[in-house]
Amino acid sequence: MSDESKQHAEDYLRSRPAVDVTAVDISPNPAALTDELNLEVDFHLDAPVTNGVWDIEAPQINTAGIQPSQLTNCGLLIAAFKDDDGDILDLKMVIQVSEQRGGLQRIIYSPLE
Repeated sequence: MSDESKQHAEDYLRSRPAVDVTAVDISPNPAALTDELNLEVDFHLDAPVTNGVWDIEAPQINTAGIQPSQLTNCGLLIAAFKDDDGDILDLKMVIQVSEQRGGLQRIIYSPLE
């Protein structure tokens, strides 16, 4: 990457609002792997944002025919805060899937812990 490209990228990042995440509430947690997920994020911005939205994509995975032991793993859940100009913040949370009481359970760890 050229010096000019680096400078342009740095200038762009400096122009984006700064986000201070003060609390993350994940519920239910822990929960069965397929249970609904409610995510509440408290945050402050250092500048106004127009058309700001949180984007969370978690496509359904067909687990039929897959051994539960193959699904017990860690993963990453990303909640992206963005506006019309693009991403402002990626809030990253680790997900641990384990076998519990004959089923798969997920625990999502807050990035603030």
